[in-house]
Amino acid sequence: MRWNKPTLRNNLHDLLGRDKPSSTAWVRNQGLEEVRRAMLQSLVGMTGSDVARMNMRLRYAGDIEALWYLRTDLFSTLVPLQGEHGARGVIDQVTQLFQGQLPRALRPAQAAPHTPS
Repeated sequence: MRWNKPTLRNNLHDLLGRDKPSSTAWVRNQGLEEVRRAMLQSLVGMTGSDVARMNMRLRYAGDIEALWYLRTDLFSTLVPLQGEHGARGVIDQVTQLFQGQLPRALRPAQAAPHTPS
């Protein structure tokens, strides 16, 4: 009897990179928590049901992709409290923390360098 019986499911998980070495997982988790802390920090000192709801959603986001998609909801929560300019600044700072942590499909598009003609 084999403990690691190969199955289609296991092979797909291997192809998708689900079973990374534990050291890689630790580094990924550190980045996840850094982003989560920054997003939660932007809500410190604010009150209201929307802030409480956003706080819970950020705390329970399971992965970096979930936090990536919560940026727009965080922006919507911050606009009435800080104004659009202040909320945009927070989101710009948070977005920088995602660098190197997102799958290629979720990475922001790189703007082509402008060459004067």
